[in-house]
Amino acid sequence: MNLRLHVFFCQFIWLIAVLNGKSFQGVPGYGRNLIIKALPAIEDYQSNVYEVFMEPYLYDLSRPVYPVSGERNQKQIDLALAPRSVPGLQATVNLIADDGSGVGGELVFTQIVPNGPVTIEGNITGLTPGLHGLHVHQTGAIKDTCKDIGPHFIAYYGRHGGPRDHIRHVGDLGNIKAEEGATLNVKIVDHLISLAGPRSIVGRSLAISQGEDDYGRSSTEDSALTGTSGPAVACGIIGYLN
Repeated sequence: MNLRLHVFFCQFIWLIAVLNGKSFQGVPGYGRNLIIKALPAIEDYQSNVYEVFMEPYLYDLSRPVYPVSGERNQKQIDLALAPRSVPGLQATVNLIADDGSGVGGELVFTQIVPNGPVTIEGNITGLTPGLHGLHVHQTGAIKDTCKDIGPHFIAYYGRHGGPRDHIRHVGDLGNIKAEEGATLNVKIVDHLISLAGPRSIVGRSLAISQGEDDYGRSSTEDSALTGTSGPAVACGIIGYLN
């Protein structure tokens, strides 16, 4: 009985607020969309997966307020002083060298719309020439080395793969290619990682491997787990930028 009275009382307050046109802006979650997305089934592997989550407060997709210069009746917008709108969500990672590898850099992750693709851009220095695996790892446990960052961020899929494979870890971002003595400019678009929700990489670690990722194509246990890409030469914790 007490539970029924409590539910009735809450509904009654809500109804009064609606009738009076009052705002719910003080209520957590007010004004944010509930995102529902279905990941398709994979034959003999998994059924349909449904994600339900609420977009975080950091999304700012509203139109910016532009300052007006001169007389108010002229209504001229001063574009030089106009604020730039925040493009959805952004996160960043500052890569630190492991065991004196000399590798470093900074990458920025941008997700324009909730549950949409994530763009990874930035620069990396100090890599030896050739291909190196790029992976998101499970934890953000970084002190002086990259030894405690855990396995690749799995989420749903249990086998290692390439960024375009249907079956892969969420954290499998493929390979990046470094040239001799040149700064590596990174630009990657990935459709599986996210900056919010069940596949969020925020708070986890990004690591660059010593060797090339074979995308799980070799018939070995290590290939199915890490792509035989070797230990990390640099890593960093991914955190929100805006």
